[in-house]
Amino acid sequence: MDFIELLTYAPLPLMLIALVTTWKFENSRYFLALLLVVESVDELLYKTSLNWTTHHYLYVMVMNLAFMLPVFFRTNIAHSIYQSTKIGYFKRVSEQNHFALQEIGLMILFLISFILHFVVYIEVWLYKWGVIDVLFIKNSIRPSVQTVLHILMCFALLTYTINTPKREGFYNAKTEN
Repeated sequence: MDFIELLTYAPLPLMLIALVTTWKFENSRYFLALLLVVESVDELLYKTSLNWTTHHYLYVMVMNLAFMLPVFFRTNIAHSIYQSTKIGYFKRVSEQNHFALQEIGLMILFLISFILHFVVYIEVWLYKWGVIDVLFIKNSIRPSVQTVLHILMCFALLTYTINTPKREGFYNAKTEN
């Protein structure tokens, strides 16, 4: 396994470590658990999606959207789960939700990845139809950009984890006042 392939799988153990480290903070636990579910699905399907050749890039776009869902809709998801189960944890999480700067950074990274793979998907189809002769973006730009995005995602997860106690303390103090 080379360094680039290792980076592909790095977010899963980092998310597990982050989840264990921030377990006592409900909002972080909930956010990381949602991300962990999506990351697990991605890990399970990634090797299979590589066999789809052309449509692998469509798969990556769908997974980027799936990673954005916990950030955008986690309050709604928690509220829906609370309505169905009446578990107080989901009520607290839906009422005390707040965005962290790192979450916005993750959203930007997922958006960049989505746009990159959208362009590559179009490029691959143009190549298949004989419109272009070289897959320049797919072969020359995508690997480097994807590596940088994975590294930045790992840093965002680490920063999110490190800043969780301070961030949660700030919001808890703000709620008490």
